[in-house]
Amino acid sequence: MRMLHVSHLPPPSSMSPTHYRLSTRLARHLRSAGCYLSEHVLAEQVLASPGLPRGPWAGQLLRDLLDGRFERGESGVGLWEWKYSFPAKGEAIVVLDVETTGLSPEQNEIIEFAMVRLENGRRTVFERLVNPGVPIPPFISRLTGIRNEDVRDAADIYTVLAEALPLLDNATLIIQNAGFDLGFLHPRFRRLGYRLDNPVVDTIHWARKALPGLSKRGLDALAWAFDLGPIVDRHRALSDVQTTLQAAHEMYYMLTAGKPTLARHLAARPY
Repeated sequence: MRMLHVSHLPPPSSMSPTHYRLSTRLARHLRSAGCYLSEHVLAEQVLASPGLPRGPWAGQLLRDLLDGRFERGESGVGLWEWKYSFPAKGEAIVVLDVETTGLSPEQNEIIEFAMVRLENGRRTVFERLVNPGVPIPPFISRLTGIRNEDVRDAADIYTVLAEALPLLDNATLIIQNAGFDLGFLHPRFRRLGYRLDNPVVDTIHWARKALPGLSKRGLDALAWAFDLGPIVDRHRALSDVQTTLQAAHEMYYMLTAGKPTLARHLAARPY
């Protein structure tokens, strides 16, 4: 397929959160259409709205919005995700999140643990409340919605982690603000006699590469930039995992730009 040359792309550092949001709307429109669209049709269907330029300016804006997620060729504009999967063939990924009674891994405890494992098109969900063995502070209950009565009959963290171990096998971990979650998980896995040495991708690091125009890279900022809407059940582990996975999906294709790559090779680092 002959690739079309695109000029006048703005410097990556000059792109704003609104730029990423509009780019994602283009990607969503193509997913809905399920087929390649010409630049003219795509611009008219997505960008022809009040407050956005029309005519030749709409075409130029469209070209400026086409990031690494988009394939451009003789058939029009499409998506690289139609050509290769995330995770790439031969790789398993696990997106995980913990909710805790506070910020200190030494002084506070885990109250919820969730993971989603993706491998060869198969999706496995793991979600558990955890009995922390101590009262949940009222402000944490207000933040998460998790109350003492919700965890009274739940298993302790070591039982939960032992149950979760098979899903972690040979997987690349994808975590939003990985240092926080792993700060809680590493010592508790060690007490089980298990070393958590999986490759780790922190979506904050992916965001620095894929979305350099963002000044904030927390989960709410990524959800806004990728037009995901308000996060339902924010600060519940599985909800945050699902939002992290959606953001990671977008950033993976922005970073690979038509070149299938293992997630562990994209800014993975030891923790």
